[in-house]
Amino acid sequence: MPDVTIAEVASHAGVSPSTVSYVLNGNPKISDHTRERVRASIKALNYRPHAGARALRSGRTDVVALAIPMYEWTNERVVMPFVYGVVEAARRHGWNVMLLTDAEHGAEIDQVVRSKMVDGVVLMEVREDDERVAALSGLEARAVTLGMPLQGSSMPYVDFDFEACGRASVDYLVELGHTQIGLLAAPSGVFNRKLGYAQRLWQGVSERLRELGLDFHGCPMEPTMDGVLDALDGLYKKVPGLTAVVVHNEGSLDTLLQALKQRDKDVPSDLSVLAVCQRDLALRVSPVLTCMDVPAVEMGRGAVELLHAREPTSYLVAPVLVPGASTGPPRSRGRVREALTTRRADKPVGPVRAT
Repeated sequence: MPDVTIAEVASHAGVSPSTVSYVLNGNPKISDHTRERVRASIKALNYRPHAGARALRSGRTDVVALAIPMYEWTNERVVMPFVYGVVEAARRHGWNVMLLTDAEHGAEIDQVVRSKMVDGVVLMEVREDDERVAALSGLEARAVTLGMPLQGSSMPYVDFDFEACGRASVDYLVELGHTQIGLLAAPSGVFNRKLGYAQRLWQGVSERLRELGLDFHGCPMEPTMDGVLDALDGLYKKVPGLTAVVVHNEGSLDTLLQALKQRDKDVPSDLSVLAVCQRDLALRVSPVLTCMDVPAVEMGRGAVELLHAREPTSYLVAPVLVPGASTGPPRSRGRVREALTTRRADKPVGPVRAT
């Protein structure tokens, strides 16, 4: 059947086409009686406004783009909660979401924005000197980043405070009595592409250990069993007395625990494991991991709220420790405490908030 026109709706309702248009656009000057009559005709005729024509009239598409570059290490369990947060918040504002997955260098984003296909853009996987950020600053579309740009951009952002998380992770493990602490970090490709979150977590862990007079050893970890075993063996080679690790590699948590079993390492008796990850991922493995919760859904919602705000203000989400069964004091706690007191001098370690 041919599409119903706005003129046919107007005739059915006994009003002018402009009145139907006013009702569709939410004009408050239309009386409740007229509005209900028009809506009844729209329903009776199964009228569907033409999205393109409506966008031309209003200058809005009610569509926002979510740009997520897809890498070889991308894990759907890690990414999808961010996507859900964005979609759920967008829906509350009456927006649809266009997913852009070929969006690392900005050409796809540029095309979509210049074609007036979207009203705004949310960028994920933000890199140091990210060309997408620079490109969007010159385009006529609102944009926010789900991740803190490292080049000092004025674009609004929401992100997890990865540097503070790294520091707090060290404090927690040191309070348990650990002095031989390593970092199993994101895959090497994350560092090669200069993705900010991995660099900031590395910086937080390394700086806090050095402030406490402790040695720092860290290595990237690839998301395969061979990659995990190589990283784990390399860390033990550097630190034979390793008693605790901070793990910033959400897609490899289960693989890491399997690798530790292969190496006859009990968690937490032989090695305490503190993960930086979404809480749900920490609950899916055995033992349940102690984690610094990365609230992905909340951050996705926050990015959309920044896009909607008249005067958006960037912010970082503070780390919160979620206790699990994967951390505990080292076996030689007494000797470790004595050594720690000597090396730390007068520098106290602050508490970590737990939920």
